[in-house]
Amino acid sequence: MKRFLEAGRLCSPRGVKGELRFECWCDSPEFLEGVKHLYLDRNGEKPLKVKLYRPSIPSIVFEGYEDKNSASALTSRTVWFDREELELEEGVLFNDDLIGVPVFDDETNEKIGFITEVIDGARHYIYNVSDGVEGGRRYSIPVVDEFVKSVSVEGVRVSLIEGL
Repeated sequence: MKRFLEAGRLCSPRGVKGELRFECWCDSPEFLEGVKHLYLDRNGEKPLKVKLYRPSIPSIVFEGYEDKNSASALTSRTVWFDREELELEEGVLFNDDLIGVPVFDDETNEKIGFITEVIDGARHYIYNVSDGVEGGRRYSIPVVDEFVKSVSVEGVRVSLIEGL
């Protein structure tokens, strides 16, 4: 499991006090409330200390970047958060943790493949599944109760429609 996960992208400055608009890639901007640091790299080696975070806008100010000019240097940068700073509810997983998880047909118990990608669709997430064979079967499964019966890091159980 990756320790540092993408949080979003820093956008244009907002005002003159170093506040940056923030394009949050999490379920909601509120998810990151209370995070003390974001990182400029996926390994957590370049921390930025959060001075102010406004999920309602969303926007952010970092210590040492409290003016428009210095904050502008961070524009268009992707930032990561440390999963250890956040506590998830029981049974909730990060989408990144599902990559590589086996997928089973709920009726037959047959393994149909592995999750290769989780897409944030317009109405719901979509699991892209591959059987792992070059030129083999691939599935795009909407993450809705009708198709996805259970989700865990041990396996995802799905109900496939006829002809899929």
